[in-house]
Amino acid sequence: MRQLLLLLVCMAMLKINAQTKKTVESKIDKVTVFLEGAQTQRSAKVNLTAGKFELVFNNISPAIDVQSIQVKAEGNITVLSVIHQQNHLKEQQKQTEISEIETQKESLLEKIALQRNILNVFKQEETMLVKNQQIGGANNGLKAADLKEAADFQRSRLTEVYQKQMETDRSVKKMEAELVKMNRQLAELNQKSDISTSEIHVTVNAKETTNSQFTLTYLVRKSGWYPTYDIRVKDISSPISLQYKANVFQQSGEDWKDVKLYLSTGNPNEDGTKPVINPWFLKYYYPSAFTNALQGRVAGVSLSATGGVISGRVTDQQGNPIPGASIVLKGARTGAAADMNGSFNLNVGTGSSVLVVSAIGMETTEIIPSSAYMNISLKENSKDLSEVVVTSAYSNSGYSNWEKSPVTSANVRKKKEQTAISTTTSYQPTTTIYEIDDPYTVLNDGKTYTVDIDGYELKAEFEYYAAPKFEPDAFLTARIADWQELNLLPGEANLFFEGTFLGKSNLDVASAGDTLNISLGRDKGVVVKRTLLKEYSSRKFIGSNKTDTRQYEIVIRNNKQQAISITVDDQFPISTMKEIEIQDRKYDGAKLDDDTQKLTWQLTVEPKKENKLSFKYEVKYPRDKVLQLD
Repeated sequence: MRQLLLLLVCMAMLKINAQTKKTVESKIDKVTVFLEGAQTQRSAKVNLTAGKFELVFNNISPAIDVQSIQVKAEGNITVLSVIHQQNHLKEQQKQTEISEIETQKESLLEKIALQRNILNVFKQEETMLVKNQQIGGANNGLKAADLKEAADFQRSRLTEVYQKQMETDRSVKKMEAELVKMNRQLAELNQKSDISTSEIHVTVNAKETTNSQFTLTYLVRKSGWYPTYDIRVKDISSPISLQYKANVFQQSGEDWKDVKLYLSTGNPNEDGTKPVINPWFLKYYYPSAFTNALQGRVAGVSLSATGGVISGRVTDQQGNPIPGASIVLKGARTGAAADMNGSFNLNVGTGSSVLVVSAIGMETTEIIPSSAYMNISLKENSKDLSEVVVTSAYSNSGYSNWEKSPVTSANVRKKKEQTAISTTTSYQPTTTIYEIDDPYTVLNDGKTYTVDIDGYELKAEFEYYAAPKFEPDAFLTARIADWQELNLLPGEANLFFEGTFLGKSNLDVASAGDTLNISLGRDKGVVVKRTLLKEYSSRKFIGSNKTDTRQYEIVIRNNKQQAISITVDDQFPISTMKEIEIQDRKYDGAKLDDDTQKLTWQLTVEPKKENKLSFKYEVKYPRDKVLQLD
């Protein structure tokens, strides 16, 4: 009896100390997307009785930064431990696109099987008709009319059978070709290096029965965003329309469906340690191992065999930068990511001499470095289904923990179409956050989803610039003051002028001062022509010297409906030898820079009018020498 009582007490103690394991289904509520990486927030409600529990949050991204995991629980609950582990047995949920194609594939296979059965029926009928061509044998004595009727039937039916066979065969071949396309598409969509999921195991101690709200946050890789802009100019008397867009992408291993989306200008992958300046000791320079590596490369020695740093730029076939492109040393853990301009720096160290360059939507390429600076061009992956999904129509709301400030300036105002775009800009000490109020979806497919952040109308000073000695076109430029209030990032801009797409430019806000200068491209409505006036140009021989006289005329024609301001630059030559003399300079209306000998005219040209500029100079030099003056 005593032993039985002891056993019951032990069992009761084990029950008290037992840890119950419970699987918890959670959903993604909010995602903050950084320039590199994203912070995901999940929530779940869990009914707990008093006691100790191990809660398993499943279907989590496998690309988690483990150190970033945070767990919060409401109520009288203590979080004892948090453990992250991969789950290779449970794969990620299939994309909707994959499921749809697989369903179509099954239906197509059934149709192919049916058509092949129909084809077999027609072939069996053909065999039967051929065997029955000797009707009744030789001694049946069929009448001629009966024989003709039988022959007509045989001929008609065989013709019909052959035709049906051909039609069915064509149908089968067409469906088989479609099946090949589906298999290729499925192979492309399914080729993921890691299709596993992960789990977060949270051990908690509940003091009482409760229905608790759990919140999980963690940082995921293989995601980010980069800015692009649409710059539209109606005419040079109207404000500039600037559309600020974010290009969001992710392959984190989980879909962001109908989530609250925030875009942050921060980058958690950057080193936040402030630099330290140590004493700078001068010493004689000797060729480094990297210099030897460059020399060895010419002789066929690998650049990275002795270490060094490789810099460069990654672009597409049209020369456009590819932000976020990955540059990795093959077989090593060393790598770098291209910035917004496609530029990168990579410490090659020692070992591998092959660079693996890849980007979303582009073909991966392997390159053996041949110099310290490389321009790398990637081809678009024709099999990739990368596409741009554009959405708009956001409403206004805020986030109570962040400070919000509207953009207000005499030169900057929000666009009137607030029904199309409305975001809340929030400021933190080191970053800016754009809140997209309506729920948003970004799937785990690597495609680029374009989100309109905001739109502005900017008061600008428009001016044309021409250097007709080098370019026969006039370039429209815009000067924008108070641009700092817009919190813009460096990025590519699409240019539209008077409803016409002019091409692309880079918004270089990193090097801008108080005024942001934007080059809006060439304007064919302003014609600039530079001509050598032969009647005022001559060559004279005096003694051992000769004198060349040059006079040029520059004509600026304004074919537009309004007056324009334009700056025109040209130049006088500069002598580098004592026996070469530049003399008799004439440059009416221009400003001369004594150091560079650059001529600058600033003028206004009325609509449908033209202005003429001219300048002249003489060059005296030995008659037995030749100078290039044109």
